[in-house]
Amino acid sequence: MLTADLTALARRVAALHGQYEADSLAHTTAPALALGTFERVGSNWLSDSLRAEMPQHNEPFRQQLSRKHPTSPHNRVPLELTGGAWLGELEQHHLACALSDLYGHPRHLVKETNLFFSTDTTLTLLPYSPVLILTRAPVGVASSFARGRLWKRWGYGERYAQVAVTARSARWRDEFGLLLPQDDPEEPVALGRLMAVNALLLARALKGRAHTIVSYEQHVTDPTGTLGRIAALLSVDLLAKVQPRPTSPIAADSTFATNRHKSELIAGLDCRTAELVSKYANDTLGRAAQTLDPQVTATAAEWLSGDDLYELHEPVARPRRAGRPAAAGQKVPLPSYCPTAGVSWRNTLVTNGEMADLLTMLHVAGMPNTQCGTNLLLCPMPHERGGRLHFDAKQRRWVVSPGFEAHPAYWVTWVGAAVMAAWSGARLPTRAEALEASLGAPPARNSAYAIGDASCVVEPGLGAGQVHHLVGNVQVWCSDGPAQGSERPEQRYLFGAAWNTPGTRVAIQAERSRYLLGSSRGVGIRLVRDPDTTQATGLGAWELAHRLNGWIDDLVGPARSLGELDRRLVTALTAGEPSS
Repeated sequence: MLTADLTALARRVAALHGQYEADSLAHTTAPALALGTFERVGSNWLSDSLRAEMPQHNEPFRQQLSRKHPTSPHNRVPLELTGGAWLGELEQHHLACALSDLYGHPRHLVKETNLFFSTDTTLTLLPYSPVLILTRAPVGVASSFARGRLWKRWGYGERYAQVAVTARSARWRDEFGLLLPQDDPEEPVALGRLMAVNALLLARALKGRAHTIVSYEQHVTDPTGTLGRIAALLSVDLLAKVQPRPTSPIAADSTFATNRHKSELIAGLDCRTAELVSKYANDTLGRAAQTLDPQVTATAAEWLSGDDLYELHEPVARPRRAGRPAAAGQKVPLPSYCPTAGVSWRNTLVTNGEMADLLTMLHVAGMPNTQCGTNLLLCPMPHERGGRLHFDAKQRRWVVSPGFEAHPAYWVTWVGAAVMAAWSGARLPTRAEALEASLGAPPARNSAYAIGDASCVVEPGLGAGQVHHLVGNVQVWCSDGPAQGSERPEQRYLFGAAWNTPGTRVAIQAERSRYLLGSSRGVGIRLVRDPDTTQATGLGAWELAHRLNGWIDDLVGPARSLGELDRRLVTALTAGEPSS
């Protein structure tokens, strides 16, 4: 069965980061797992509070795995309908590397919300992780959804339909089949039902497993006490390092910003909406009592309590904003390379327009971005979730969200960055080169949610012969990474500050790394050249597609460690001579 295979994979990865002791694994490097009863439950507050102590992973299973991956929370086909088949070689390698990326010292924090029917899978993959449950009363979540129009922006009507179908599959229908009627309900009704079902699935999966509750309402009213409990659980010193948040203007795009401090429990909902959300959450919990363990339903009900703590105010929606175009009056200069600290740095970050061209040519050359549920070059997120690059199946090409052509490409994997470098006759900088170049750089212009998203690659006031956003806007992939040992997957350094990370000198120089197929909304590409890398060394799309496909075919060959397989991929993408 697939579950048994996932258990074996989890133990294999954990063994790379721990030691066997009397038939069990003892780990100090297993990540802390923060699971939300729904979205908008304060996970960003938790992440910001722990950032100085713990590396962060924001929804790696929801974001990094393609919808077609058997273990993805977005997979429309329930696991039992896949025939119990095991993951293919590429899927298995990707999942093993992604899991390994979550382990480390100091301990990492992994945040996941709305796992729904993949909750069991996630807990199976991280059996040694301490678990935090992030809760929030339904009217509080509904208020956040209403303020940002998130139900429509994030496609929750479709999400409801997907979850309702899965609830009727053979594996789940006896317990959950009656909880999500397929009746096309209005938003507050569906939202209440979904919150109850996700909470029930969490409570069911965690029965018998230790966990700690982090209540949104408690962290708003008593942040110091809440931090103290978290610090005790994770054995970290938080109170001495967390500083009061400065008052900051609201970012131009504040959907993902976390620089707004809250000290009151106010729900921007009318009475009818609040009553519907609360009623249908409670009704769903009541129906669940007929099919689920009473302890499970009681736990979920406790997590979803607290509606009475909120004061209702008239709802005020955020103003609608069209897609932001490149900065007015600023023409993006042609790529050129400027000598900086002994290396020639490209004047601008790689743009979405450039990345779309490369992805299209690779697709034509026989290298589609997503294969076997694995995103090789770029994670194609929906625009409403921060994605700016999308594959148009009818036109068979990649397109950019209107107005974002001159913005830096992000959600790019190290593989995608290395392919862009090889195609451009350039390379990625080393961490040492980036450190040296940043010493004389001006402060990051776009960091710490100043804007709420990446801005145009052109930095106001700089010319074509200068390096724009040397730090800030997005972090960039490096060509080197920390030593991992021969068995562990390879990692590559990230450097700089991004729109959603601190822009202090300490933060810019902090050492951080990701696995080769990892990506995020704050990491892009900066290219450099030296005497050995010029335009003449660039590789064509057909050659690059050939090398990538050759590596994928190689996965089926003799058994090799995760580290060896990754090193073969690095060699394929950085070797200058065309393969025979």
